[in-house]
Amino acid sequence: MLISLISACSPAGKPIMNLSPAGNYAAALSQDGSLALVSSSQGITLWDVAQQQAKYQWWQGDRRDNVIAVALSNNNQFAATLSSDSVVLWQLSDGKSVGWWSIDGQAQCVAVANSGQLLVGTANTSVFYLSPRRDRLIKFMGHSEKVNSVALTADGSLALTGGNDAKALLWRTTDAKVVQQWNTESRVLATAISPSAKLAFVSDSTGNAFIWDIPGQQRISRLKITTRQMNFTAMSFIQDEQQLLTGTPNRESQLWQVKNGEKLASWRVATPPKPQPPGAVVYAVSQWDGNGIQTISSSGLLERWQHP
Repeated sequence: MLISLISACSPAGKPIMNLSPAGNYAAALSQDGSLALVSSSQGITLWDVAQQQAKYQWWQGDRRDNVIAVALSNNNQFAATLSSDSVVLWQLSDGKSVGWWSIDGQAQCVAVANSGQLLVGTANTSVFYLSPRRDRLIKFMGHSEKVNSVALTADGSLALTGGNDAKALLWRTTDAKVVQQWNTESRVLATAISPSAKLAFVSDSTGNAFIWDIPGQQRISRLKITTRQMNFTAMSFIQDEQQLLTGTPNRESQLWQVKNGEKLASWRVATPPKPQPPGAVVYAVSQWDGNGIQTISSSGLLERWQHP
């Protein structure tokens, strides 16, 4: 497989690899930043970021361009790929498919836990939790409108889901019981859970974003957003969960202090070459090599910055 390397520097950051020259539809970075998973018109590709090599290339069904969301487990053992009507679980040790499941209700978003548990949110209000190893399926019906974002703890025991009903629900995957509910001013568009399962992130469509203490059941901070209606398309808790790294649909990546919501830094990803559209959505963010951060955007570029 041909890998396009980019050596030119940019004020916005240092482009490292062009993962999909024609752009991509979805992307994920592993928690440690060592793996990248992208969906493009050429299919699904898992990349070894350090080696700058493609490890596996997959297709989901008869088409190569139908995967709308992807996810990686925190322990780098599993990947999940989602089309509008199916989800596939992949084992990263050998690249083989563990299972393929049809989804009713127009799938929207996906998450995967360390033992291969899957969480899928749909447009018809349902959320599906699948545990392939235990041959178990739960259909969660806690939302009354479209589900936009899902997250799982690393062990798969807790799910965080948010939707157009302006609710973020934290619930147990053993019995679908809601243990915490956070109401927002508008549609919930983004949710995330930290690797330790101690922190939750919830943001809505009008630019309100909060970090919550899960065990303590209290709010830690509200992000101090100065621009109007900032929405988030990527989130990752980094630096021992003292900082939150985010990405937006408007080329921006930001670094926030968890304890007080202060913005520490921000960057803009590169725009793609023509004939692609001039904008770029930040699909994935991660820490890289100490104080470095990296992003993948809809342009197909993986870029890096150093933060003092």
